Amino acid sequence: MTSGAQPEVQPRPQKRILSAGHNPALLRVRNSLIETAGYHVVTTRESELLLDLLARQQFDAVVLCSSIPAPIQENIARQMRASNTKTPLIIICSQHDQERLRGLASEIVLAEHGVSQPLVEAISKVAGE
Repeated sequence: MTSGAQPEVQPRPQKRILSAGHNPALLRVRNSLIETAGYHVVTTRESELLLDLLARQQFDAVVLCSSIPAPIQENIARQMRASNTKTPLIIICSQHDQERLRGLASEIVLAEHGVSQPLVEAISKVAGE
């Protein structure tokens, strides 16, 4: 005979996303979207600080906003690769910069297509959801 007691379910830890961009308004909107999807977001508007945060803390993915110019996105991606980080990188960029950045990122999300659903899907894919 069973006691009818339900096993205790432990909540899964929230995945941590490092979100970087130069435009505060875009960051607020994108971060709100990411948080609504159930992720914990750490934000920086300083491109240089991103690599320091990545070295000191554990993240499940990094998102580079389209407000960061493509040459800086490319530099960040190359530095991440050189540091041997295993953290997946998602770059939001224009269609014009897509080919330039494709080989450097785990996922590319095109800014022109609207990023809401594609961004959440990309995060889910690379963060192991």
